[in-house]
Amino acid sequence: MQIDQFPGLINAGMEQAKQQGTPIPDAQYRSMVNSADESIVPSEIIEGIRISLRKSINEKEAKKLLAWYESDLGREITRAEESASTPESYQKMMQSAQSLLENSERVEFANRLDVLMGATDMTMGIQEHTGIAVYSAIMTAMQPDAPLNIEPFKAQMDAASEQTRAAIKQMVTISFLYSYRNIETNNLKKYEKFLNDATTLKFNKTIMDSMNSGLESSVSKWADLLAKIFKSKKQQS
Repeated sequence: MQIDQFPGLINAGMEQAKQQGTPIPDAQYRSMVNSADESIVPSEIIEGIRISLRKSINEKEAKKLLAWYESDLGREITRAEESASTPESYQKMMQSAQSLLENSERVEFANRLDVLMGATDMTMGIQEHTGIAVYSAIMTAMQPDAPLNIEPFKAQMDAASEQTRAAIKQMVTISFLYSYRNIETNNLKKYEKFLNDATTLKFNKTIMDSMNSGLESSVSKWADLLAKIFKSKKQQS
């Protein structure tokens, strides 16, 4: 679901930059949006994850993972995660954030879960790729003949990374607290044990690494396509 949202985050970032006064002509802006949709395809990133999983997870491990996800508790947790990810649930989650954070036992569990699942790292990665993609697109549109240098932007992101991570970590914690609020503590302990298993850790790491690789590849493809589009338009004008 997070990967499916990636093109929307890119478009939202471009829209925000345009509203904040970045001088992008409408025709160029449309080219940026259309080329993003063409280059950043969630199904391709997900297919890359599938291929990586086939290489790293053997049949015995796959059956072990499926047994969990198809168990009553596995299904209950999946349903809880899905129902908590709607826009309506987000509003309720933010309204109840303060009271959720008061349960220290659950907060500690959420923090351990974050480490095991790499949720904050994953969200940081998506935000970083989104930022680089939007910056690259805008700089390419404004200076199509200049070589693209993203190092100043990366340095800016690095300078703010501690604050960004703290904000994302709190949101991840609140999200876990809200998602699993109706699941018994004993069942959450079973879930944590599953996440601590060597097969599950390998499974989650493979997904994370492959997703990051897919996002990087998509952003690079988009930057190359934009460079061609804007250089071609400049030559025609």
